[in-house]
Amino acid sequence: MRQLPGFLEQRVGRPLANINVALMRGYIRSIRLRGVDMVHTARPFSVYRKVFYQGQSAEHVLAKLKDKRVVDVGCGYTPYAADSMFRACNDAGIDFYGVDPVLATRLRFGWKEQLVARATGGRGIFSNTPPGLDRALPARAENLPLEKGSVDEILSSYLLFVWIDDEQLLADILRGFLRVLRPGGVVKLYPLYEWRRMRFTNEALRQVLDEFTITQRYISGYTDWRVPHSLLTELVKT
Repeated sequence: MRQLPGFLEQRVGRPLANINVALMRGYIRSIRLRGVDMVHTARPFSVYRKVFYQGQSAEHVLAKLKDKRVVDVGCGYTPYAADSMFRACNDAGIDFYGVDPVLATRLRFGWKEQLVARATGGRGIFSNTPPGLDRALPARAENLPLEKGSVDEILSSYLLFVWIDDEQLLADILRGFLRVLRPGGVVKLYPLYEWRRMRFTNEALRQVLDEFTITQRYISGYTDWRVPHSLLTELVKT
């Protein structure tokens, strides 16, 4: 993806990213007051490529992930969506898993689910019996049912530090990520504030974050409103 020059990223891009995440957090707080616990989506592979892989082509991303195990935590309805990364990786023979408690329920895809999918970049085409459902795991983020040291990449969009902001729960989730990641494995989170602006009071969370090397990259879809100004945060297991 096209990147802003460094001075513009610092003066314009990152402040916009902070504002966007703050607005998103405010919106989430408001709908929680109305009893909405979580909004499940089915963002397509094209959006995943923009936010997690700098807009690289589908062919390049799939070739890069060959022989790796990748887990999408908080995957929502993506295992059932025809244009998802879950489906693309399954078709390419990549060891890709989707994890979300919603997968434990009997899902039905009507006009509401189709509208949400289209609003977040997808085509809204679902199948109730897609291939690869054995890798769609109905589990919580802090309790991944995967072997110790077996995962190369964990992807998570619009979940950690956005919908989930309880610091003890975040500590439990990241400790679980550490367990399943191989040495050098990476957690990719989008969207997020500038890391230097975040302050944590929970000692367990601060300790588990010390187990990672943390970097951030500015992301924007520019004319694609479905990819807002924000920051991709990468946590590499040291």
